[in-house]
Amino acid sequence: MSTPAKLTSLKSKVAIVTGAGGGLGREYALLLASYGATIVVNDYGGSIGGDRGTIDRAQLVVDEITAAGGKASADAHDVSIPEEVEAMVQETVMKYGTIHILINNAGIAGKASSHDNLNVDSYLRHLQISTFGTILCISKVYSIMEKQGYGRIINTSSDSIYGMGIGGDTGYCSSKGGVFAMTRDLGRFSPRHGIKINSIAPSAVSRMSDLSPLIKKISHEHFATNLVAYFVVALASEECPVSGEQFSVGGGRAARTTLATVPGYCGGESVEDYLQNFDAVLGKGNDVYIPVDCLDQVSYSIRHATGIDLGKIEPM
Repeated sequence: MSTPAKLTSLKSKVAIVTGAGGGLGREYALLLASYGATIVVNDYGGSIGGDRGTIDRAQLVVDEITAAGGKASADAHDVSIPEEVEAMVQETVMKYGTIHILINNAGIAGKASSHDNLNVDSYLRHLQISTFGTILCISKVYSIMEKQGYGRIINTSSDSIYGMGIGGDTGYCSSKGGVFAMTRDLGRFSPRHGIKINSIAPSAVSRMSDLSPLIKKISHEHFATNLVAYFVVALASEECPVSGEQFSVGGGRAARTTLATVPGYCGGESVEDYLQNFDAVLGKGNDVYIPVDCLDQVSYSIRHATGIDLGKIEPM
């Protein structure tokens, strides 16, 4: 197999990478810059618990990029505060003229609490940064991308949405489930404006993965941080072929992650009837079906529940 020609479509593109002062965000920023993109390195220098710090972490990454001949600037705005995101976006446009790429990487580990003794502030901080911060950044850049008819947005979800089964307040996985849902929904709407939105569930060495002795061991053995960046930059390119998808990425592997359904048990007429046929409800022994979108799932459900095939249902 011949070696593919080096990608050129990222040259002169302007990218905002949030949470880029270290770990995965740093890798994204460095790799994008090596392909000729101009990078706004956003990082408020905070702790993994969500407390604010300084711009120093972001500036160190900028220094790396400029030392290698790239173009970048540091930004320390908090992605969970509307006025600060607005300022970040406006300052980027004033400095570089537009925004082509947004990578929503900022996230926190929070402060651990139990399912039966919830740390409310920590739980809400998860949602503020990972979920609200993601949609807030999208909201502030969307009109810019729509006007120019082009944009690439990559969000950060997590394999934790499969469920770890270890208890806890679920703040982290709940916030990442929200990112998965908004990517699926907005990513099916945005191509009409030339914008493609996808998300990743990354496995990599990071400050957060190092918090768990088990995950730390696995990550350091199998999931080098830089390997995730190659696929993220592919999603950020003009050549990206999809929108509204999520991918599990790590260790040199990228694979689609999606929701699926099964034919189920149809014609249930009592509580006892469903309980007696729960294996069919769970789809044991059946092939799964992967709906294209919400309306495809509705059509599939009607077909199996009633025998009526509505075909493709178009949105209103």
